[in-house]
Amino acid sequence: MPCPNYRRKRTISKAFRVSPEENERIELLSKAAGVTQQEYIMTKLENKEFTIVPDIRTYKMLRDEMRAVYQELCRIRNGSDVDECLETKIELLTELFAGLNDTKTDSPLQQADDLISGMERR
Repeated sequence: MPCPNYRRKRTISKAFRVSPEENERIELLSKAAGVTQQEYIMTKLENKEFTIVPDIRTYKMLRDEMRAVYQELCRIRNGSDVDECLETKIELLTELFAGLNDTKTDSPLQQADDLISGMERR
């Protein structure tokens, strides 16, 4: 069926099935990258790299996801009851947080605190 908008670049539709866990992973990764799911999938298919500049929305999304994981861990209490899906989500969030930490520079306030703590008394 032709696209009603003839100016559109992408006129062919592709669809595929994923499990609920895979869907959740795609949603989480695309939100963290700040792009649509289609853009995320296309970029990964073309084996391109993302340049992610985290903004406040990204931090809030990751915080909310981590809060949900924390609540789930509090609910189960026993580490042996962690299912594979939750374990995968924890690993993914850990990688995302670690990546954000590497790109983040110290704030001027943190730099001042470090300078003060490094001072010595005479």
